[in-house]
Amino acid sequence: MAAPADGNARVQSAQTQEELKALHGQIDDLKKKLAANESNRKEAADALKDSESAISDANRVLGDLTQKRQLTEAELAKLEGDIAQTRIHIRASQQRLAELLNTRYRAGDLEAWKLLLNQQDPNQVSRTLGYYRYLVDAQQRFAAQLQGQLNELSRLAEEIRERNAQLKALARAKAQQKEALEDQQQEHASLVSQLSRQIDSQRNEIQKLAADEKRLTQLVDRLNAIIREQERQQALARAREQARQKQLAAQQARAAAKAAAKAAAQAKAAGKPVPPAPTPAPVTAKINDQLPDAAQAGQAFAALRGKLKLPVKGEITNRFGSQRAEGTSWKGLMIRAGAGQGVHAVASGRVVFADWLRGFGNMVIVDHGGGYLSLYSGCESVLKQVGDNIKAGDTIATTGNSGGMADSGLYFEIRQNGRPLDPLAWAG
Repeated sequence: MAAPADGNARVQSAQTQEELKALHGQIDDLKKKLAANESNRKEAADALKDSESAISDANRVLGDLTQKRQLTEAELAKLEGDIAQTRIHIRASQQRLAELLNTRYRAGDLEAWKLLLNQQDPNQVSRTLGYYRYLVDAQQRFAAQLQGQLNELSRLAEEIRERNAQLKALARAKAQQKEALEDQQQEHASLVSQLSRQIDSQRNEIQKLAADEKRLTQLVDRLNAIIREQERQQALARAREQARQKQLAAQQARAAAKAAAKAAAQAKAAGKPVPPAPTPAPVTAKINDQLPDAAQAGQAFAALRGKLKLPVKGEITNRFGSQRAEGTSWKGLMIRAGAGQGVHAVASGRVVFADWLRGFGNMVIVDHGGGYLSLYSGCESVLKQVGDNIKAGDTIATTGNSGGMADSGLYFEIRQNGRPLDPLAWAG
């Protein structure tokens, strides 16, 4: 059974793995929200583009309408000027025509009577009267022509006024449409700005979480590197110790054989029986026959010093600090016991590790607060999960020989801030 070199490092590794998993979930959620907001911003930006394009078109139409209205107003002003001049000409022509007709009428009647009374040539009288009538008809036609021009100018002026009124109405409608589009543009611009700020905030949060994840990943890598290096060093130490023990055993065997041969030779020479080979003195084993119970539940771990009950009944086959075969020292207790017996929590706390770990097999680590941890390894079954709250005396696992233990039982440690403590110094 390989004892843990740094249980605190393994606890931190398990905790940081859980935190990394939670961080991954948070980052995935944020990425989904960011993608949704990116889509919303694209839709809002498209709507803003449509509004701005519509406003541009409305401005162009309003510009065209203004230009056309200005041209129409200029044409109308020119026509109204022409109409005024034509009216003046018509009135002048009508006045001259009236005067001429009045004069000709009087003169014509007088001339006709003179022609008749003077007994002039009737043919000459007829030609003269015909000339007078022609002049009158020509002047009447001229007056009618002027009146027709005046009527046409009035019609055109009315048409231009109607067209100008239509352009003004259309311009008002376009102006109202532009105002509505500008309001819509303001709303879209505000939405785009709000979404942009939200996206920037989420990007900053993602970057922060990514940095946290990177730091945790580096911590896990360092913890794992420490664990691997410790296991490598332990393996090398075990190999060296095994080689040394084999060499020492071979030397002792050769020395014992040599001493036995010498003793046999001396006994034979002296005529005495051969003495038996010496046997090593038996090691007195300590038996634990008490278990933790609920009477100590809820007490601070530091207050249990000298009163702690070991987690399983059985034979203690090693002591804290004693030399191991690999050349290292024991940092806990190995309690030999039959497989499947209940392993009991020595104090109240919370499970921070419950999994298989190379070199230790199935292991449970309980955090008791104040920097105190209790470690239970080599278990056959783990009955609790990380995060479970437990009380003193609760069954948290069963004994076994997982992780390569030579004997069935439990390997138990107590640590404070990563420093191993002697469990027997705490036992009552």
